[in-house]
Amino acid sequence: MRTFTFTDDDRRALARLRYHHPDPRAQRKVEVLWLKSHGLTHDRIAAYADVSRRTVQRHLDEYREGGLGRLCRGTSHPPRGALVEHEVSLEEHFEAHPVRSARQARAVIEQRTGIRRGLTQVRHFLKDRLGLRWRQTGAIPVPPKKTIQEHAADQAAFLKDELEPRLEQARRGRRQVYFVDAAHFVFAPFLGCLWCATRLFVRAASGRRRHNVLGAFDAVAHRLIRVTNQGYINAESVCSLLRSVAGASVGLPITLVLDNARYQKCAVVRELAATLKIELLYLPSYSPNLNLIERLWRFVRVGSLNSTYHEKFEDFRSAIDGCLDGLSTVHKADMETLMTHRFQLFEDVPLLAA
Repeated sequence: MRTFTFTDDDRRALARLRYHHPDPRAQRKVEVLWLKSHGLTHDRIAAYADVSRRTVQRHLDEYREGGLGRLCRGTSHPPRGALVEHEVSLEEHFEAHPVRSARQARAVIEQRTGIRRGLTQVRHFLKDRLGLRWRQTGAIPVPPKKTIQEHAADQAAFLKDELEPRLEQARRGRRQVYFVDAAHFVFAPFLGCLWCATRLFVRAASGRRRHNVLGAFDAVAHRLIRVTNQGYINAESVCSLLRSVAGASVGLPITLVLDNARYQKCAVVRELAATLKIELLYLPSYSPNLNLIERLWRFVRVGSLNSTYHEKFEDFRSAIDGCLDGLSTVHKADMETLMTHRFQLFEDVPLLAA
């Protein structure tokens, strides 16, 4: 969360303007800043000032951009445009019931206010007046018998008690920690976005061949040990990877962080890991957000496969392997920023209502 610093002069000015500014609307904006200057959270400010949390953020953004002058600018004149009179009620409605398109928003506005506007005006109102953006929704994997809060608590406990202590040892040079997962790259178009004059199309490959990569990514050294094939990933593949990891050992304890796939949790794999003195640390179910290597697979898709035509399967496979071969050289800087040991938890995220 962004931090705001207020001097003593700022606080005195806020305390004066919240009661003595000539425009009541400016007083309400200053009230938000005055509450923020006392260290209150956004949620408490919204409750005390009787505004939405989004309005709190918008007023703070205005203050950050240009101080009190920017915050109070233009508030001494009556609002222009009929929709401004309904801004608060529409903001609260759209926050509780997000719309999928400007066309749907126009219908809602007309139904609630009786005012009809063009799609361009509606987009301007949503973006500039209400601070909304057209964002892609995200998914939270959750076990079927748990709530999101219970699952988030389990992940937080695992991160604190199991994963983070081992990562700290790895950062101190006392342990090797690898994140393990398999990616199945199908020889088919990977569509993405391009800056172009007209929409471009990627020719689809004929056939459904795939290049499987079972990888173990070193969380500190950022190197990848991998096993590849064009068939299936199974327990035999995992055993091959274990032997490769053991062969790359530098004499430190080794931990493999992996999910609960059956071929990774079977007796054969566990017995071989015990023989090789490799610890298998299994993630909580439905926890791809705690597996560092998931970021690597996305990096490969975006950097080497999206919006790219590969005439032959060999070219497709070479693009993947070439990207993975260059992790410690060509892509070293990207790995430093992408593969940090910060993990997203879903303890307090806005959820789309059913």
